[in-house]
Amino acid sequence: MSLDFIALLVLFLSLAGVATLILRKFPLLAALRGESAPHPLAARKSSLLEERLKRKFQSWWSKAATTGQPLIRQATTILKRSQRKLLDLEHEYQVRSLPIFLNRRQRQKVDRHIAQLLDQAQLFRRDEEYRAAEGKVLQAIRLDPRSVPAFQLLGQLYLGMKEYGHAKEVYKYLLKLVGDSDATYEHLAEADIAAGHLQEAGQEIRQAIALNGAVMTYYLELAQVERGLGHWADAFQSVQEAVRLEPNNPKVLDELIEVSLGYGKKQFAEDAVAKVKAKNPDNSKIVEWEQRLSEL
Repeated sequence: MSLDFIALLVLFLSLAGVATLILRKFPLLAALRGESAPHPLAARKSSLLEERLKRKFQSWWSKAATTGQPLIRQATTILKRSQRKLLDLEHEYQVRSLPIFLNRRQRQKVDRHIAQLLDQAQLFRRDEEYRAAEGKVLQAIRLDPRSVPAFQLLGQLYLGMKEYGHAKEVYKYLLKLVGDSDATYEHLAEADIAAGHLQEAGQEIRQAIALNGAVMTYYLELAQVERGLGHWADAFQSVQEAVRLEPNNPKVLDELIEVSLGYGKKQFAEDAVAKVKAKNPDNSKIVEWEQRLSEL
């Protein structure tokens, strides 16, 4: 028997005890009130008895309420957790439908239907009607549980809906479908960054870089993650790789300045600020950067 069930049983027995006390005592009060022309002493005794019973009832009720509130809150928490689990199970069931074996003609028909569903989902996504878009994608997945485009779109939807746990589930399933993919690892990192899981995000971005070291954004994201973790040496190394690939990219220059200032690399920061001023003298960050440079 679980502790939650025992706690609820204790609450029920406490309330039952209060009810029993009322049923036993209140008939006596009714009888006392019903007597004709009561003696003053009897009336006084009746009044004292009523007050005593009221005090007892209030004391019992107060104790029952005090005991019951934590139990009710606990029961509510358990119920919500169970509902969340049921929703997750329903989602998992929808995503992991049983495969369907089709001949070539049927396969072509299903592929056309899937393409139509994904087009409709994209339209819903454009209008930020994410639930409607999700429904269309899940319909496509039920037709073909190995549809890579459907799962890719589903992952993008969950990122847009800020359902990062479900997004990670989808991208991990994509890794099983297509094998290692730098883009999929980057999407996993994107979900972890948004959820605040920087350690996991750093590992995932490194896996993406190991598969494809020619993408600037991977190094830029890794520098941001390392900076968030306070790993300034690693962040400086990563942003240097981003600069090597795209030296004039404004986002890269911004990150180079932030990392250089945090790591105490004044000359790198000054050079990057000068580049930004030359390209965009109206950049609102320049004054702040120059102030921080003067403090180094």
